[in-house]
Amino acid sequence: MKKPRRMSEALLPRSPLEFAHPLHVRGPGAEGAAILAELPPADAAAVLRLLRLVLAFSRGPEGAAVLRRDALERWEAHFHARPGHPLWGPAITILAQLGAGEGADAAMIAQSCVAVADWLLEAGAWQSALLFAEAAALAYPQNARMAWMAGRMLRNYGRMREAELWLRRAYRVAAWTRDVETQDLALNSLGNLFAQQGCFKKALAILKRALKLAQRLTKERRGCISHDLLLVYIGMGEYGRAERIATEAIKLYGMEHKNLPKLAHDIALLWMRQQKFLLALPVLVALLPSLTLGHEQLRVLASIACAAGAAGDRDRFDTAWAGAWELVSQSGAETRYFLPEVLADLGSGAAALNERAKALIALARSFVVACELERHDVTTRTEAILEKIMRNEYLVERAGPSSPAAVALSDTFVRVLVALSGTTVVIGGGAT
Repeated sequence: MKKPRRMSEALLPRSPLEFAHPLHVRGPGAEGAAILAELPPADAAAVLRLLRLVLAFSRGPEGAAVLRRDALERWEAHFHARPGHPLWGPAITILAQLGAGEGADAAMIAQSCVAVADWLLEAGAWQSALLFAEAAALAYPQNARMAWMAGRMLRNYGRMREAELWLRRAYRVAAWTRDVETQDLALNSLGNLFAQQGCFKKALAILKRALKLAQRLTKERRGCISHDLLLVYIGMGEYGRAERIATEAIKLYGMEHKNLPKLAHDIALLWMRQQKFLLALPVLVALLPSLTLGHEQLRVLASIACAAGAAGDRDRFDTAWAGAWELVSQSGAETRYFLPEVLADLGSGAAALNERAKALIALARSFVVACELERHDVTTRTEAILEKIMRNEYLVERAGPSSPAAVALSDTFVRVLVALSGTTVVIGGGAT
């Protein structure tokens, strides 16, 4: 008989330095300096003060000296004088809870920090938003979901080392508090992080663990992990396994799932890696009219440019290139994470049509941004294309006839996507 797990009354597990790191070890530089750089002076001082007060609260008795009643009342008066400001609600909530002393509601403080982070993202101040995402997790350390959200956000903005620490923390806290769903989400996100760094074997092992754990959860959760495994197998060049896991993801999602357009895009990517450009191109073209947000359109336009260039369809390439490059010039924080692969797709399509100047512009920028974001999966691909261009060896080898099953799947996706063309479809930034 299996011995039952011993339960503890402790809020958090005893832990090595790695687990404690974000709570006690400060990084270099002045605390919150990014806020002063990203926000206008009228907002920067108040936002910086909010951050420092929350961080003082998270340090427990060590930070109590900062949370003086008179100081909190002055800052409450400051925000009460600006009732129309978007930060009024979360700021007043944070200050009221901090003033409650031992009765402070950590959950309310954390949720208010998330609201501040959302506002900062809308303002384009993504580094400041990351600080408040971490502050939310620090203020409510027993909540694994807050740690997971912080880790996922850091990963999406290229802060891989910090993201890994938070995701590992989220997994351990979730295991300790028996939050199976967040435990699975943390594993899923950690696997995706390693995939984005080009560590596909490590990513595969972690995602398989996540899939096993997800047997205790919903079909949708298993579908999301199978979907992510598809991208890992593509990265490893194991296209047979990729096709099998893609079929499994379709079954788990069903043909009406919100992630189906994203899956269609990624299966088109699989076909492109197999040089089956004539299978991928109709799916991508059918997907484009359903998209309303610029960063979603950018991803698909770049994929169309890549497939059209490889298929020798110069007119469609020119149209996709022009549309994508216009969106690249307008891109902001929401496109930062996937910009390197977008530029690599544009460069690949241009190289296939012997548009050398266009290819070099796109690929050079892709390489620089990928290095900044530690997207080693993209730098490897970009370097390979650049090397072939420099040797005048960039030739596209088109695959032979596709199997009837692949043709049928492509046709099915086209029909479903055309039917969705009157709806808003999100293809980027999945749940994990």
